[in-house]
Amino acid sequence: MESDPRRLCALRDPTMDKQLSYVTLTGMPLSIELRWPFHKSTSGGDFQVLHGVVTLADGSGLHANVSLHLSASIQELLPSLDAADAGVLVINALRKWSDKKELEFIQSSKLQPLPLSSRFLYFKTKKWRFEEATDEQIQQLLKDKLYWSSHQLGGSPVAIADPIEVLYVGATPERLMAAAKELAADGWASISGDSMTPTAKIAAAAEEFATRARKALEAIQQKHAFEASKTS
Repeated sequence: MESDPRRLCALRDPTMDKQLSYVTLTGMPLSIELRWPFHKSTSGGDFQVLHGVVTLADGSGLHANVSLHLSASIQELLPSLDAADAGVLVINALRKWSDKKELEFIQSSKLQPLPLSSRFLYFKTKKWRFEEATDEQIQQLLKDKLYWSSHQLGGSPVAIADPIEVLYVGATPERLMAAAKELAADGWASISGDSMTPTAKIAAAAEEFATRARKALEAIQQKHAFEASKTS
């Protein structure tokens, strides 16, 4: 599923300057803090800049200080550069970069520049596309979300078909709801309306979720260690 660039404003309210929690397809829990608004590059480049911090929400303290560079061509596709219009693109791009091992999670304050460019745009349709998740991947994402975003934060309900999630996995709200119902049938979740809460089965599998996140982090660290070794 793809999303019309000019309809992102319908996906989120304007309160995106708050700290946000999302999970990646590889199982990494991310706490995202964005310092709105975008501002023009001071280096003379024809792009807008937004700073933020992406922190691993596993208690490790590892994080990535990011400087997002929005190209002029992408600016033209957005209704505005406000949080309500551009926030969905930013959040899902950060998740995609994490999945692709392009974000480096470290203890230092090193600033990592990241391009918000046409790589997230499907040229044939001129619509956003981040992932094309399978039904199995969607179920796993919802399980990870139940653990990290709900169980770890006191069992608060989790939205099943959050529009940001719908765009991220490249699916429809109906596919996410169907995945949630499968999880409920298997005893992982309780569904109420368009939200779900974790069952005791989620808590009992805590090590499974922690291991999954740890392996994803290790893969990122190995990639960046290899790249550093080539330049040393």
